[in-house]
Amino acid sequence: MAAASFCDPCSEANKSLTATKYCSDCEERLCTDCGESHCRSKAFKTHHVIDLSAIGSNILISAKKNCNDHSEMILDYYCTDHEIVCCRACISNEHRLCQNVLPLELASKDVRKSALFNDVMEDITHLITTLNALDNNRQSNLQSIEKTKSTITKQIRAVKSKFLKQIDDLERELTTSLSSLQRKHEMEINKEKQEISQVLVNVIENKNEMNFLRDHGSKNQLFIFLRQQVTNIHSAEAKIQQMVSNSQEIDIIFDDKKDVKLESLGSLLEYVQPCKVQFKPKKFQQAQIMAKPMKNILGFEKDTVLKLNTNVVKNLLSVSVTDNNKLLITSTSSSALKLYVYRDCKEYETEIIFSSAPYCVDVIPGTDRAVITLPNAKSIQFINTTTMTKGDNVKVGFTCHGITAGREMIYVGGKSGTIKTLDTNGTILKSIHHGSNCIYFIAYDDIHDHLIVRCVGKLLCVKLDGTLVYSKDVSGVADVTLDRQRNIYFGGFETNNIQRMSTDGENCEEMLNKDNDIDNPYGMCFNNDFTKLFVINNLHQSVSVFKCK
Repeated sequence: MAAASFCDPCSEANKSLTATKYCSDCEERLCTDCGESHCRSKAFKTHHVIDLSAIGSNILISAKKNCNDHSEMILDYYCTDHEIVCCRACISNEHRLCQNVLPLELASKDVRKSALFNDVMEDITHLITTLNALDNNRQSNLQSIEKTKSTITKQIRAVKSKFLKQIDDLERELTTSLSSLQRKHEMEINKEKQEISQVLVNVIENKNEMNFLRDHGSKNQLFIFLRQQVTNIHSAEAKIQQMVSNSQEIDIIFDDKKDVKLESLGSLLEYVQPCKVQFKPKKFQQAQIMAKPMKNILGFEKDTVLKLNTNVVKNLLSVSVTDNNKLLITSTSSSALKLYVYRDCKEYETEIIFSSAPYCVDVIPGTDRAVITLPNAKSIQFINTTTMTKGDNVKVGFTCHGITAGREMIYVGGKSGTIKTLDTNGTILKSIHHGSNCIYFIAYDDIHDHLIVRCVGKLLCVKLDGTLVYSKDVSGVADVTLDRQRNIYFGGFETNNIQRMSTDGENCEEMLNKDNDIDNPYGMCFNNDFTKLFVINNLHQSVSVFKCK
C-alpha cells in the first residue's frame, strides 16, 4: 500500500483529503466523511473500520482477498474437506463433490476466540523464540570460531617450532658426521704421506750418493753402487706401485635432498554437527469449529492410465508429485536415463536427462525442490521443480536406491542396509546400518518419526536412531507410501496387489489386486490432496491412476 495517508476513494476523485480511518475488509483508507458514510451503508455495516490515529498510517496487510488461480475472483468460501480457502470458480472446478463448503463469513465466525487463532499465535511465538535462539547460537558460533582461530594459530606456531628444532638437530647431526669423516680421512692420508716421504728420502739419498761417486769415487765403487741400485730401484718401484694402488682421492659432498618437501604442518578439519537449537514445527490443530476430521480412504476405483509421451522408453521405477502438482517419473532404461515431468499430473511437459541411471525420486515438502538417487554414481541429485533444472549433485559414498524427504531432513537408503541422514542442503549428518539387505524404497512417517523401509521380501519400520519397531514378510520388492493418517501402502510385485497396513503394523488389508488390473506394481504415490493414487504398473511399462473413495 502507498505510504501517503490520503483517503483512497477521494484520491480516485482527484481529491487529497487526509485519511483518518481504515477498512480492513475493503483494504482502503478513508477520510472522516467517507468513514461515516461507509459505516452508515447497509452493505458495509459488518466491515471492520479502525481509527488510523490509534495505530499509525502505515498499514501492511499480507492476507490476499483474491484467489491465486482466479485473480478476478474474491476468496469467499472455505472447504473443510480440503482445508482451503477458495473462490466460487474453485468450487465449481475443484470442489463440486465436497460436502462441507462454507461461506467465509460462517467459517470465520468467532475466529478471534478459536483454537486456530491460538495455535497460529503460539506457532508464531514459537518461531520468534526459535529464531532468536538460532541467532544467538550463530553469534556464539562466530565467537567460538574466532577463539578457535587464536588457539589453532598458537598450535601452528608450536608445530613450526617443533619442526625448526628438528631441523637444528639434523644440522648438528650432519655437522658432527662431517667432522668425523674429515678426521678419518685426514688420518689415512697423513699416514700415506709419511710412507711417501720415507721412500722419497731414500731415493734422494741414493741419487746424491750416486752423484758423489760419479765425481769423486773410483770406477769400482761406482760400478758396485750401480749394481746395488738396480735392486733398490726395483724394490722402490714395487713400493710406489703399491702406494699408488692403495691411494684414493677422497671427496665429501652434500646431498641436499632437493625432492624433499615440507608440504604441510598439519591439516584443518571442519567438524560439523547439527545445531544445538532444536526446532519442530507445531502441528496446526485446524481447530475451527466447522472443520471435520480428515476422511479415511475406504477404497479405490480405477480412473485412467497416464498417457505417456510416445518417445518414452518404458522402464519406469519411481513416481512423486510436486507441490505445484507436477508428476515426476524416473526411467532407468539404458537409452533413456531420464526424469519425466507431467503437468497437472496428466499432460507431458518435459524431461531431464542424467548421465547415470536415476532410481527413486521424492519431493522436499514445502519447497520447489525434489531429490533423486543415482545408484551407479553413489550420489543424489537435487532438482528445481519450478524451472525443472538439475541442481547440486552430492556424493553419499554408497550405492543408494531409496530416498524420502521431510521438511528438515533427507533419508537415503541402499546397499548393505545403509541409511544416511542428510540435511536439505545435502550435508551428511549421520549413518545407520540395518541388516545386510539392500534398501530399495523408503518412506518417512513425520508424525511418528519412523522410517518405513522396503527390502526384497521384507518391510521394516525403523526409528531414526536405527531401532527396529517391527518387521513384516512381504512379496518381492516394490514402493511404499503413506496416506494422511500415515497408514502404510505397499506393493506386492509378485502377488500383483497393493496392501494397506496400520501405522503400528498390526492390521493389514488388500486394497487393490489383479481384478483392478494391478500387474507387477512397483513405484507409487498419492497426489497432494490424497484423492488419487499413482502406480507404476505392468512390469514398469505404465502408470495407472486410481481415485480414492
